[in-house]
Amino acid sequence: MSVSMTTLQAFDQYMTTYHSMDSNQFNRKNNKRSFRLAMHDASELQNLYSTIQWKNRFTPLYLTEPSARSIAYAIHLKESANNLKQTIGLLSNDDDLFSMKSAYSDNESLASVEYEPDDADGDVPSDFTLEVENFASPQVNTSKYLRANQPVSLSPGSYSFDILTNKLHYELQFNVHEGDTNSNLQNKLARLINNSDIGVSAKVVETRGLTALEVTSDAYGLPVQGERHFTITDDNTTYQSGVVDYLGLNKHIREAANAVYSINGNEESSYSNTFNVHGAYHITLHPESAGADRTSSDQLAARAAAVDSAGKNASARIGLYPDAESLANNIETFVEGYNQFMNGVINNVTEQPLTKLLSKDLHKFLDLHSYNLEKYGISINEDATLDYQKSDEITDAAAIKGFGTQILRKLNAISIDPMEYIDRRICAYPNPNASYPNPYMTSIYSGMLYNNYM
Repeated sequence: MSVSMTTLQAFDQYMTTYHSMDSNQFNRKNNKRSFRLAMHDASELQNLYSTIQWKNRFTPLYLTEPSARSIAYAIHLKESANNLKQTIGLLSNDDDLFSMKSAYSDNESLASVEYEPDDADGDVPSDFTLEVENFASPQVNTSKYLRANQPVSLSPGSYSFDILTNKLHYELQFNVHEGDTNSNLQNKLARLINNSDIGVSAKVVETRGLTALEVTSDAYGLPVQGERHFTITDDNTTYQSGVVDYLGLNKHIREAANAVYSINGNEESSYSNTFNVHGAYHITLHPESAGADRTSSDQLAARAAAVDSAGKNASARIGLYPDAESLANNIETFVEGYNQFMNGVINNVTEQPLTKLLSKDLHKFLDLHSYNLEKYGISINEDATLDYQKSDEITDAAAIKGFGTQILRKLNAISIDPMEYIDRRICAYPNPNASYPNPYMTSIYSGMLYNNYM
């Protein structure tokens, strides 16, 4: 493909805006499936190439001088169409559109669930009981509580201490100045630890005019190696020692703990609060339901106490929705994704003429399918967005699957040539007796942007 100034502008717009973004912004719940749906194998890329090539044989030559805004609009439209295609893919089981089963938890504050059939280990039960005995927690070292405004009793000078993890040994160096208070020193060390990016974080906690430094491991659960995730010491450090003893950084240590839970009475454990049951059920426990921020040792203790005191109440019934309800949930998710696609494209563009062609085309497309959409409680608004009245009583999915096939074709067309929705003048019609298979002439954005997906 020849490189023009317009091409460079488009490529710069794409790289700066979309390259580092997640491949599916609407639904991040199934990252593994999203990643797979965003990729193209050799046959898909060949089909894409052939589609662009075929389109060019019958497309007139257009004169376009796109502005920076129209370039941004075309690329945003292309990416938004791809995101909506992935949303539909996440709701479908292979080529069976909107057939993905969805899971429920009757205690979302304790545990939420996502269902991924591709990860199933053999036969997957339709439901089970989850009981939580303990949440996974990190290691937390809490220093002495000292008067915040009291000057430190350490002599001014250069100090250092070591943080030993299971993998590495870090020495942190700092200075103590005349007039530094306990709060100044604790905040200085918290910033030093957080800026070091060494697998632990720190913050200063305060109560009744007293402050303490709290150091927390990023890792949850029992250490794979050793007794602890980290150890703080200044026994063999380079500069002056004494800060560990002065602050009492090893005074109170709350050890890391695994999540302990049972499935239908069978006890199991996990290093984190996220784990799989029968492969397909992806469970996430929510310790925040028993406390606030994760790093406070008092709050961690409160969570554990809440689970202990809850007894039988610390449980959730988890299972699969009936087919009719799963279908209704899938349609609801699709409508939300479609409306986000439309609103995102329209709201991100300040020039209304840019969106006029898209709105008109999609409204015409939806009108052709309005009869089938109404069967499922879907109505079409004037701005080409959708409204949905959810019903769990619909069992016939044939019409909505047919609509899904058609909208995927429409989204493919938008993705292949988003410039179709920008005003442009026809210069010449193609010669019916000759074809020029230049695959990128119709839209200089199409093939270039797909190269990034290989």
